[in-house]
Amino acid sequence: MIGWQTFWTVTLAISVFLFFLVEVVVVIGGIGDIRSMMRSLREQAGSFSVQKEP
Repeated sequence: MIGWQTFWTVTLAISVFLFFLVEVVVVIGGIGDIRSMMRSLREQAGSFSVQKEP
């Protein structure tokens, strides 16, 4: 019985570690995507000219 408990404890620990590793990778990638999106929005806002109606 101790063998199964050890097996599932190690499996859970590895799974939690891998989950947090994937989470960190996604957050780092997301930061780059958000920066790129904000840069694109700033460029579009700078090139957008409002035309006034006479």
